[in-house]
Amino acid sequence: MRVLWASREESDMSEFKKFRSFIDTIQYREKQLPSIDPRSGQFPFVTISRETGAGGHNLAAKIVEFLLKEKENPLFQGWEICDHDLCERVAQDPQLKISPQALIVSEYRSAVEDMLTQFITGESPQEKVMRKMFSLMRDLAIFGKTILIGRGSTCLTRDLPHGIHIRLVAPLSSRIALMMSAHGKDEKWAREKIAEQDKAKALLVKTFFHQDVQDPLLYDAIWNTDRVTIETIAWLIVQRIKQKAELGE
Repeated sequence: MRVLWASREESDMSEFKKFRSFIDTIQYREKQLPSIDPRSGQFPFVTISRETGAGGHNLAAKIVEFLLKEKENPLFQGWEICDHDLCERVAQDPQLKISPQALIVSEYRSAVEDMLTQFITGESPQEKVMRKMFSLMRDLAIFGKTILIGRGSTCLTRDLPHGIHIRLVAPLSSRIALMMSAHGKDEKWAREKIAEQDKAKALLVKTFFHQDVQDPLLYDAIWNTDRVTIETIAWLIVQRIKQKAELGE
């Protein structure tokens, strides 16, 4: 029992350090934003749209791993991965009063409170959180050196010329296998989770951006991770980052 509790504490502190680093990045970049022209941006950025279980987080981690190897080039240092968990936690805590407790326990208000708030203000607490999250993601993209995973990030930033927009797909059988392996669950759970999350992703893009998440014209490239390895895709994206920086795109 003591070992289990210790492992939980270590995991919580690891998450807290990751979140604290993200907050520091946001605060630094916010100071730089007034001097940056959104039409050109400061540095390239990447958005990753993906089918559930196609390897979006693995790709983001591999891109950063490759970038960090380019130690002699400042363009490749200081990149951050921004996923929906980090963005939502920041959006729900605008004063940035972060504690390990607040980091681990992040709950929306009750349904009754949501309905009451929406009746008074015309906007539910969840919609307010989403609006703040979109604003944060766009600011991070304008600065650059950010990999945005999901949450409509492609549609949100498509007008910014220094972005690289990627979508990952894979056969359902491969995605089920990855989810089972990653979460230690059975096939039934993985199949249901994939259907649930894919539906939620499509609904978010449709609701907030009036787009079809599967529209290939939204992306610069679409890769089937059952046919092309995550490592190869990451290497190709890093080459594109270099190209964009060199050409000033």
